Amino acid sequence: MRSNNLIEKKERVWYWDSIKFLMILAVVVGHFSESMVNLGAVDIASLKLFIYAFHMPMFIFIFGIFYNEDKYKRKALSFLVTGYVFKLFLFFSKLIINGKSKFALFYDAGITWFLFVLMWYTLLGAALKKYDKRIVLAVSFVISLFTGYFKEIDDFLCLSRMLVFFPYFWLGTMINRNDLLEKIKKYRRYLWLPAVCVLLGWFALCYFRFDDLEILSHLFSGRNPFSKETNGMGCLYRLLTSAITLLTGAAILAVVPMKKIPVISYLGRNTLNVYFWHYTILYLIFRVLNVKEIIGERKGILLMLAIAVVLTFILSLDIFNFPLKNISKFIMSYKKKSERV
Repeated sequence: MRSNNLIEKKERVWYWDSIKFLMILAVVVGHFSESMVNLGAVDIASLKLFIYAFHMPMFIFIFGIFYNEDKYKRKALSFLVTGYVFKLFLFFSKLIINGKSKFALFYDAGITWFLFVLMWYTLLGAALKKYDKRIVLAVSFVISLFTGYFKEIDDFLCLSRMLVFFPYFWLGTMINRNDLLEKIKKYRRYLWLPAVCVLLGWFALCYFRFDDLEILSHLFSGRNPFSKETNGMGCLYRLLTSAITLLTGAAILAVVPMKKIPVISYLGRNTLNVYFWHYTILYLIFRVLNVKEIIGERKGILLMLAIAVVLTFILSLDIFNFPLKNISKFIMSYKKKSERV
């Protein structure tokens, strides 16, 4: 008999898959929005600001929620190898589509940073396990607040993003996901409306007060040093962005349905595949189509956003598991000669 609650076959909790799909949808829409903004569609900049407040921190938090130290070295190696495969794939994609491309072995300003940061967190999670988790969280949070003052902490080894986003990962490791689900279920009727108000309120602020909030845009990415506009108070601006991220992230946890959502929950299993493939297709679309002319009208912007949504659904299909699933399977199941029978 099929279950209608949180848990389906093999104890899979579809709630997390639903959140992951919505977040990868936000990633793709965010990247399309950013590309349109770069072409002059300033009206869509508020949507980008809204999305960037929570999409990657949510992924990192969920990674922390499910983190365990089992085979952590192999997991870290898997993220490292996948990251460089991704870098090479993007390098050749840009070279073919745009006729030029750059490759940096130890620097990463592009979207492949996420995989390298997951590698760092996999290793750090094991290295810091003997320390008091509350102290690690407090220290890492303070470090994240002041990281932007040091221009030397940049894209080298993805250090800036690794430090800025680490508290979200560590917070995830501190939370028992089953207890969290039970509390959300218990208090959901009290949390749902305030959570919706938080998300709508943040969206309204982004839309109507974008000029006042634009200073926060570069901070949500986690990779940029504090700008001159912060007037030496970058740590306070970072504190503000962290508060916004935590509030919107908590709101998302409260509003996403606990039951399995048809199609969406199932496709949420393959978010990393979408992350791997979507940027190359974005490059191709923006190269082939005269996007600058298309987005000259509002209906053109809506068309591009619709393409982003459809693309997310398509890339979530199992046929796009290659090559990430193959890389992970090979590394995690590989046996040394001494281990073979």
